[in-house]
Amino acid sequence: MAKTLYSVATAGLLTILSGCAAAPKAVIMNPQYSAGQIVQLNTPLTVNVVDLRTSKFTVKVLDTEPAVYLPDANLPVTVSAVLEKALAANNANVVPEAKTTLTLEIHRFLALVSESYSKHESNAEAEFKISVSKGGSTFTKSYSGKRTLSGSLKHDQAKIEGQLNTLAEQLVTHIMEDKELTNFISQ
Repeated sequence: MAKTLYSVATAGLLTILSGCAAAPKAVIMNPQYSAGQIVQLNTPLTVNVVDLRTSKFTVKVLDTEPAVYLPDANLPVTVSAVLEKALAANNANVVPEAKTTLTLEIHRFLALVSESYSKHESNAEAEFKISVSKGGSTFTKSYSGKRTLSGSLKHDQAKIEGQLNTLAEQLVTHIMEDKELTNFISQ
């Protein structure tokens, strides 16, 4: 009887505790390149995107549970898609194997959200490093950006996702506007 009671109590306790451990929410990333044609690249390129972040979370809500949101899609795939759209809009031909290789390294991409009873603030930061190898030459440059979002009461996940999408779009547009980079690719 004692063993049965112990088993039932243990099962009940485990059920209660597992209900407290809520799964992290997924972050839906879908940045879109909308700047149009900025330059004429007219070059075949191979594109690689590598995630070098030490922590793979995309949104972290400070001092609350659940504190970490996981990305819904693979961030390198999402960034690669928007980068390839930007390159295609600027007449680059993205192919699996080309003499020119563009590698984008994601060093930082996250939003830190702080909340109080009456307001919230989200500080999003991104840092990408571009390396272009062409023949025996290499061009390397880092790009970073920040966005701040604040509002009343608790944060809205969709607004944080929009903030991150806008940040990714702005960085990719900034990359396409970089004359030094585009001149190196076009040579």
